[in-house]
Amino acid sequence: MELRKIDKATYKKRLNQVQGGAVVALFALSLSLSELYRALWADGESSFWLNAAGVVTAALLVAGAFRFIKAKPWMSDIVYTWELKKELNRIYRHTKYVEAGLAEQREEAFKVHYFSLHGSRHLYQIEDNTLTLPELNEKIDELDQQLEAAGLTVSITDYEPWLLEALKS
Repeated sequence: MELRKIDKATYKKRLNQVQGGAVVALFALSLSLSELYRALWADGESSFWLNAAGVVTAALLVAGAFRFIKAKPWMSDIVYTWELKKELNRIYRHTKYVEAGLAEQREEAFKVHYFSLHGSRHLYQIEDNTLTLPELNEKIDELDQQLEAAGLTVSITDYEPWLLEALKS
C-alpha cells in the first residue's frame, strides 16, 4: 500500500456527506421499517422485536448502499483512508511481533515499522490530528537512526502485508 496525497478539504466534505447521509438513512429507514413491520404483524401495537427488526433491516440496507457506492470515483479518498486505517490497525495488532523483530534487527520488522509510523503520520495529517505529531516525528527520527546504524535503506513502498506473517514465524 502506498501513501497518496489527497485534498483534505474535499475529503472532509465528502466524508461528512457520507456520514450524515448514513445517519439520516439509518434514522429514516429504521423508523419507517419499524412502523411498517408493526402495522403488518402487530396491528399497530408496540413490539421490541419488530422495532429491532426494522433497525437491523435498515442497517443491512445502508451497508448494501455502502458496498454499491464505495466503487464510485468520488468515494476513492474515503475508501483509501478506510483501507489505510485498516492496514495500520492490522499492524498494531501484531505489534509484539514487530517489536521482537526490531530487537533482532530483522529487515521485515523495519519495513513494517517504517510504514506504520509514516502511514500514521500521513493519516494524522489528513484528519488534522496534530496533537501527537511531535511524538510521532520523534519516533520516526529514532527509527531513521536505527536504520542508519543497521546499514539499511527502507522506504514506504517496501511494505507488503505478508511481511507481518513473516515476522510471526
